[in-house]
Amino acid sequence: MLPLFKNKYYFALFIVGLFLAEAFLSLWTGVLFDMTIWFQTGVWMNQGTNIYLPNNHLGYPPLWAFWCLIAYRVYGILGNNMELWRFTIKLPLILAQFALAFAIGKFAQNRFDKRTARKIFLLALTWIFFIYIGAMWGQLNMLSALLTFLAFYAVTSKRNTLGALLLGVAVTLKIYPLIVLPAFLAYILKNQDRKEAGRFTLYTCALPVVFTLIVFAAYQWDILFFLRTIFYWTPVFDTNPLQIQGGCMNLWSFISLLNVDISRVWLLRFIWIPVLGVTSLYWFRKPSMKEADLNLAIISFYLLFMVSYGWVTEQTFLDPLPFIFLQILAFRPKKPYMYALLAIQGLVFAFSTFNWGPLIFAPLLKQFYPPLLEAIQVFDPKNALIWTTRGVLGLVVSLSLCAFLVGLAKPAVFERILKKIPKKHVKQEKLALIE
Repeated sequence: MLPLFKNKYYFALFIVGLFLAEAFLSLWTGVLFDMTIWFQTGVWMNQGTNIYLPNNHLGYPPLWAFWCLIAYRVYGILGNNMELWRFTIKLPLILAQFALAFAIGKFAQNRFDKRTARKIFLLALTWIFFIYIGAMWGQLNMLSALLTFLAFYAVTSKRNTLGALLLGVAVTLKIYPLIVLPAFLAYILKNQDRKEAGRFTLYTCALPVVFTLIVFAAYQWDILFFLRTIFYWTPVFDTNPLQIQGGCMNLWSFISLLNVDISRVWLLRFIWIPVLGVTSLYWFRKPSMKEADLNLAIISFYLLFMVSYGWVTEQTFLDPLPFIFLQILAFRPKKPYMYALLAIQGLVFAFSTFNWGPLIFAPLLKQFYPPLLEAIQVFDPKNALIWTTRGVLGLVVSLSLCAFLVGLAKPAVFERILKKIPKKHVKQEKLALIE
């Protein structure tokens, strides 16, 4: 345990109080689009309907659908209370945040000093974006972030099989954590051997594939609808692909302002693959990799994916955050990194504001203050000004992520900037004194 207070009673009180606060927030918040899909998925699972057949369905493998089914049945037991259903569906996400904080704190405690461990623990426990995405929005990234970090913890502790299974579960829950697999393979290859790397790959990939096939066989569903779903925003074989609405939180949202629909330009649609391929080559060609290198490699894959993939929503920024915390507070602690992270986090919140973000409070406002719900409809991106602002912010976020990654990979860049600023400041002070 990592007590923030010497008195364990106050520490426990703090944890319980924070949990109750998030539980309360979960009752009256949620993105209507996602909440509707989670609820309908529970209904369809209860009926035995192919959950990938109706419109606006689940966009992930079927693992999360089983929790949607449980939440729906709890909803029925509790008298069809929608507030309690929202708490039930979000409960694993809230618990995952606490589990992640303790896991990352424990990792830091085993490798660094207690002060650093407590700082990272407290940051992970109270980071507002975690609460925003998990307890309020109700998205799965809190779970995928926890599982990927636990896989990192296991591999760096030489428990590769456990790490592969944990990463496999993360992929089974939400496919895109698979993009960090090359980082793990590069680390295992350089610190163990090819056999271990091959086994890690097999376990990681086999788990989601086998689980998904078993579910489709058991329910006798047509798997073609699922295959179309996983390429939902970057269509592969549809003759009339759905339009990607501005690429969401990356440079493609800006490109859309120029009337370029990347869903119809295959080169742009798949540019993320060579981008991550070059990133893989970089890490595989490094002569050696330590824990800090693996941590940075995972960050690099996530950030470059966010910049280059066709459809990246703001909650995707959650997944690299545990590794960023470690990088800037433990492996290479520098204050400018924290300032940069805070600036980027601010930009992510700004983007969310112009991307239906305020409507996360729709359940609360609909119940208690409908006039304000009507007022925040102005943030609907269908408004031309909102859409343009959203596109510009997407570009700014992408540029910021690239600059931040360069700063992490090449610390000398930050050091040069820091050296220049004080000198310029000193010169100005001397000139002022002479005058």
